[in-house]
Amino acid sequence: MSRMVLLLLEMIAVATLAMVASSHFGVADGARITAAFAVAYVVPLLLLRRARGTSDAAHLLLLLLAVFLSWVALDSMQHWIELDGYSLERPNLHDDSRRYYKWALHHYDGSVGPASSVFPGFPLMMLGLWKLFGLSVIWPLAMNMMCTMTSVVLTGMTTRRLLSHRVKLPLQVLLLGGMLLPCLMPYYLMSGISILKEGIIFLSVSMAGFSLSSMVTVDEDRFSLWRDIVTFVVACLLVTLVRTTFLYVLLLGLFIMTLPHWRRDWILTLCLTVLIIVLLFVGNYFASYSFDRHAEIVSGGWNMQRIYFKNTFYTSVIGYYFLYSPWHKFLMLPVTMPLQFILPLPWVPPGSASNLLTIFCRVTYGWYLIGGVFVFYALFLSWRRDGSMGVWPWWPMIYYVALAYVMGGVMARYLLPAVPLIVPVVVYVLCRVYEGRWRRMFTWWMVFLVVTMTLVLLACLEMQTGAVSSFLHVDRIIPYPRTYPSL
Repeated sequence: MSRMVLLLLEMIAVATLAMVASSHFGVADGARITAAFAVAYVVPLLLLRRARGTSDAAHLLLLLLAVFLSWVALDSMQHWIELDGYSLERPNLHDDSRRYYKWALHHYDGSVGPASSVFPGFPLMMLGLWKLFGLSVIWPLAMNMMCTMTSVVLTGMTTRRLLSHRVKLPLQVLLLGGMLLPCLMPYYLMSGISILKEGIIFLSVSMAGFSLSSMVTVDEDRFSLWRDIVTFVVACLLVTLVRTTFLYVLLLGLFIMTLPHWRRDWILTLCLTVLIIVLLFVGNYFASYSFDRHAEIVSGGWNMQRIYFKNTFYTSVIGYYFLYSPWHKFLMLPVTMPLQFILPLPWVPPGSASNLLTIFCRVTYGWYLIGGVFVFYALFLSWRRDGSMGVWPWWPMIYYVALAYVMGGVMARYLLPAVPLIVPVVVYVLCRVYEGRWRRMFTWWMVFLVVTMTLVLLACLEMQTGAVSSFLHVDRIIPYPRTYPSL
């Protein structure tokens, strides 16, 4: 009966989508949107139906996620065409999205001039979709929806695989918990479905995480070893196309996952390492990149400084970070790592009214919950023999530290690919607390986290808008400069 109810809900959702899309974009484009979004939902659904530990609750969660993402996508498309002269074929995009779209459009029909793209993989995928289905922003948007929802399902599957022999809860609960936590992060979901390469990166990291998780689980979970190898190779190929530098992240995970059983897995690791090195050369060739450019990113080249110096708040807090020596940056990790945690700050754009809605939309409460529990594990459980998850958490931990070192803690978007790796650790902590372990310690930590984040966010709002001073009817405590320095 529950399957029939779910099928009925799916039919209602598709019919509603068709009516809303047709009323806003016309019958023809409404039909295209309905078909594309339906396929974007069916692909992760088929994966979920074949997963161990699947349940009707997980199916319902995926359906609700698809409805939410469809609503966000429809709203985005409405904004892209609301000005005269724009359409779904030529939407009003901005920044990187506009550049990717222009690159693909130039190679599609030559109607616009050439556009630069350091990593042409994502616009090349757009071009392939247009060759098959015709020119429209619908197809890359639906592709990123499919990638994002599939990454959520794979995160649940990774959580189930990692924790099935570590906690006493049923597999259905583990899979559902692993899917639910990413859904609490709107910033993750909305970044995934933007006309950017993030959706494919999220999918690639979640695929690599699921395949490598078999190396640190019990032997009965390694029955599909060749399937895991193929999954990891596909993840590497996708990353090579859209963002070559993320191959280093996958290589880091490969080395860490080999440590528990290195005698058993060293040959496999060696072969996959050779593959990644080859893909680095191939990806750099097609992306017009070089290893010197990778080193420049780490050392803080001019392009990184240009992005960083646009925000005078960060320069006032930690100075001109990219001009510091490597040792200076290393010693500043106690500052840059907490700064990375609270991003993105709840800044209100200049000229906007500072009201409850704008503040609420810009505070990532889901990340503060998930990240806060992860920090609890890192501080209090990672060193315990009876509470550790083994080597798995070191993958996102090292990535987090490296990101704070390289970027000075100022880039929120680059932390999002680590979400599929962080979620299993968070679910593990919550499961052990539910079983009765570390409850008092966990409660005190969450109280400390809530109080600290409240004070930090109020300080951020005061520095930018003087919201606290206005509420208390006193002079603004800290002036926040809005102008950018000349470059």
